[in-house]
Amino acid sequence: MSLPRLALSALPFLALAFGASPAFAHAGHDHGLVAGFLHPLMGADHVAAMVAIGLWAASLGFKRGWLPPLGFLAGMAGGIALALMGGMGIGFGWVETAVAGSLIVLGAMLAMAQPFRAGWALPLVLVAGLVHGLAHGGEIGGAAGVTAIGMLAGSALLHGLGVALGVASARYAGALRFGGAATAALGVVFFLA
Repeated sequence: MSLPRLALSALPFLALAFGASPAFAHAGHDHGLVAGFLHPLMGADHVAAMVAIGLWAASLGFKRGWLPPLGFLAGMAGGIALALMGGMGIGFGWVETAVAGSLIVLGAMLAMAQPFRAGWALPLVLVAGLVHGLAHGGEIGGAAGVTAIGMLAGSALLHGLGVALGVASARYAGALRFGGAATAALGVVFFLA
């Protein structure tokens, strides 16, 4: 596959990732189902991580592909719950650093395009979901349960988008690696910001 065709296949992913703002710059902290649903779509770091999980899921095939999104959403639900209980003393700056780190790890996993043993890859996905949940949960202003459901639904949509991109680009050998490298690079940018 030529480099121009590879770059073209990654355009939807890059448009989503770079078209949103960082999570720490989300405008407003509204609450409710719709606000919760839209919240994950407004931060480039969250978009990139959730699409990356979907890309990874697509690479695993139908039989095991549901594990990464389910693990991420479970970790995210736990992180939201912890944040709503006061975050257990975890500072928001640390959470944003961990979110950036999760992009680097998830991106590197995709860029290597290697099968990973579920025994250690899934705990990484759970932890990534946990830190993203802490970030999201720390921004919930009211109607916590309904807003959290919206956040999880918006995240699931992004996982689905990643799966669709992964399936659509499966015939391009370097697309998964390119998506992973772009995700990791975005993580480095946020880590240094």
